[in-house]
Amino acid sequence: MHFTIYQIVLALIAAFVVIQRTIRFFLGGQSQSVLKYCTIVLIWGMIGAVALFPSIAHSIRITFGFGENFNTMIFIAFVVLFVLFFKILAIIEKIESQLTEIVREE
Repeated sequence: MHFTIYQIVLALIAAFVVIQRTIRFFLGGQSQSVLKYCTIVLIWGMIGAVALFPSIAHSIRITFGFGENFNTMIFIAFVVLFVLFFKILAIIEKIESQLTEIVREE
């Protein structure tokens, strides 16, 4: 099997993130929940797997019936990212308003 430099670099970045988060999680240096840890490991693990074995993306596309075009998967990924982005923004705004309220009370 022949890997391109991009596949190797992306797989190494994914492995680095997974190892770094695993060390942080088990040493307790950074407060993160089990759900957040599992999510990060799952996402970066899948990124690394798809980088090394692109046929996985094809199998996922066929299994879930996303269509004949890989662009469909990219579009779905962008939609998910935008939804998550706006959800995070809403959470940040809520925290800011709570913080403002606490500061005003003090």
